[in-house]
Amino acid sequence: MAKLDQAWTVEAHHGGSALAAELHRHMGVSHRQAKGLIDARCVKVNGEIATKHGQRLEAGDKLTVAFDPALKYDPIPSPKGALDNSFKTLWEDTHLLFVDKPAGLLTVPAEQGGEASLADAVSDHYRRRGMKHAQLFIVHRLDRFTSGVLVFARTPEALHHLKKLFAMHKLQRTYRAILVGELPENQGTLKGHLIEHAKTLKMRVVDPKRKEAEGSQSAVTHYRVVERLPGHTVVEVELETGRRNQIRVQFADRGFPLLGDQVYGEESPLLDRQALHAEVLGVKHPVTEQMVLVTAPLPKDFEAALKALRAKTRLVRAAAGEKGEAPKPARPAKPSSKAAGPSSDRPRFSKDGAKPRFDKPKGDRPAPGKKPFRPRPEGTEDRPRKPFADRGAKPRFDRPEGDRPAPGKKPFRPRPEGTEDRPRKPFADRGAKPRFDRPEGDRPAPGRKPFRPRPEGTEDRPRRPFADRGAKPRFDKDESRSPRGPRRDRRDEDESRPRRAFDRNAPRPGAPAKPRRESGAVSGPRGAKPAGKPRPKAGAPRKPFPKKRG
Repeated sequence: MAKLDQAWTVEAHHGGSALAAELHRHMGVSHRQAKGLIDARCVKVNGEIATKHGQRLEAGDKLTVAFDPALKYDPIPSPKGALDNSFKTLWEDTHLLFVDKPAGLLTVPAEQGGEASLADAVSDHYRRRGMKHAQLFIVHRLDRFTSGVLVFARTPEALHHLKKLFAMHKLQRTYRAILVGELPENQGTLKGHLIEHAKTLKMRVVDPKRKEAEGSQSAVTHYRVVERLPGHTVVEVELETGRRNQIRVQFADRGFPLLGDQVYGEESPLLDRQALHAEVLGVKHPVTEQMVLVTAPLPKDFEAALKALRAKTRLVRAAAGEKGEAPKPARPAKPSSKAAGPSSDRPRFSKDGAKPRFDKPKGDRPAPGKKPFRPRPEGTEDRPRKPFADRGAKPRFDRPEGDRPAPGKKPFRPRPEGTEDRPRKPFADRGAKPRFDRPEGDRPAPGRKPFRPRPEGTEDRPRRPFADRGAKPRFDKDESRSPRGPRRDRRDEDESRPRRAFDRNAPRPGAPAKPRRESGAVSGPRGAKPAGKPRPKAGAPRKPFPKKRG
């Protein structure tokens, strides 16, 4: 088949895009085949043969491509060591390695092979340093056109530790993204279930209640608006679960795809890849157990897209008559019941330990179960409360005679005249409570002893404190009522003498001693049974009992 020639001019809204991305967009070929056409010297820009995949095009450039549809164009693999400078080492020790992955580079080699990857570049970097048998373990991946920080394990122990952290989602992952559209809220959370399409291999959001959701995985994404630009929103995304294409799919499903995402969104002249950058990665060190937090700076193409959008923002504000930079959204404060405002306005405790009093506004509605607001008297707004220990006994105030007692409370009894302002005596100084006799006709409570009147002259004698009463003396029971006969009279003996401990083996007084049986006894540990006849085996027939005669 003869070669097919195609020629076209770069449009104005596609100016600034890369050469390989323009071939992919206009001709409908894959990114790999577009790079193969450039390596095969089949592409000309303004009459000159192009050799670089990332050559930037300008509006009005003329492209000419000559190719044969029957042939397969693959990119030429780069020589060994050529990718040594394709990544940047951010943090390294004997167990972990944090690198800054550039956009457009695979994390691991593809199944077909022949294409450069970050893992090969890192391995070649260690070989060039003299480490012939350097170990490198892959823990997680980033999308091909996603840039940012990525971690490798250098020991099997670190690999096992990191896999456990990723499985339990106990790490910090923060991304920076540019969305097409203006989000209405400043922060939020995206929750859903993702599943891979069998034919297109693209991820999509499904309803977990439907049958098609079998095998789907839950995905949770937290986001916060960082900057608002004309028609775009810059967000900071924190992953709770790390699914494939999670950020791109969930935002596209809501109607705010990433800038330049050619799979889940649309192409953009500002960026020839999705505007997604892994900014922060924090993990717990497998040996020291300290938090390692690594940050990767924004790449140049990401900064260029932000610069173009900010310039457009200044033009829009100038046309509207506004001056200065656009205000950025305030970072939302974490909810806290203790915080009453900014840190500089929070009430401080005084030196004496008393908490200062602050009045609520008059229109403030009290919380459920709280008392309504009562304004402070004038001149006492800044007076601190007296410490609780210095308040003393609370004075007694009588309730009005018509006040109805609360349920379960005693009815109101007016105080005698002249004792209204007398404060209550502290509990520690009250002493023992005096004994008062109940009236003879008073009925005892259930389970109580009947009333017995006090002897004359002892009505006002207070009870003796329990600690001063001493031990209760022992009194012998009535001998006539004892079923065992008369007991020894202990009145002539010492009543405070303790009882003798009971010994089962000791012989009773006057009884003959029992002879010790030694036949069949076996010496051994405590609890050993005496030796006897051997027990019959399981399943053996038993010997019948002898019949009785007569």
